[in-house]
Amino acid sequence: MTKSRIISYISVGILLISCSARKVDLSFMPKSLIEFYFPQLSADFVKKQEDCISQKRFPCDFPEPNDSLNDFVNTWYSKHLKSLKEPIIYNSTQNSTETVRFTHLGTWSNPRFYRIEKSPSGLRGYYGKTNGLGGYDAGKRIEYKEKILPDENWNQILNQIKIANFWNIQTQDPNMILDGEEWILEILIDGRYHVVSRNSPGNYGGEEYAKLCNLVMTLVKK
Repeated sequence: MTKSRIISYISVGILLISCSARKVDLSFMPKSLIEFYFPQLSADFVKKQEDCISQKRFPCDFPEPNDSLNDFVNTWYSKHLKSLKEPIIYNSTQNSTETVRFTHLGTWSNPRFYRIEKSPSGLRGYYGKTNGLGGYDAGKRIEYKEKILPDENWNQILNQIKIANFWNIQTQDPNMILDGEEWILEILIDGRYHVVSRNSPGNYGGEEYAKLCNLVMTLVKK
């Protein structure tokens, strides 16, 4: 990691902590790109941010490209998904399996995921939880369940994806919220991947998106 990359990483981290009132554990750092669970910002975009910081042309708050996360947020989300022992989804666009995963990271609650997979062998649901805290340490996985789901559940998901206009929702959350819960939804269907992250969406104008996340959770947990 270059010196300028470190400066950018720290600057974004400080900004996020000050805005979100979180003390995110930075002990987990991906050893390579394959340990990031989400696409990274492009080198050109990072350079644009670094140039802005070095020239002190504040605020350096360019809208981030869709379906990419800065290293700070990517590390934060990735460490929890790694502790949940989850697979990386975004780089599986050539697989025949279609996947919907809702990851819930509450600042003071245990991280958990709800994943539904549609494959030639049928529809299955997966659930897991760690004893960590979503805004702090990742912890260890303490719960894991999987189950066979009825095929009609997939049509329910597709219908709510359409209602929520999911494919056209921007990845980054436009709201700057002091505290709350990160609702991260990834969908991979027909080789198309999209990720959306929102903080407490049911309270901040993301009701249909929240319904989609809750549907995934309900189908897996019922």
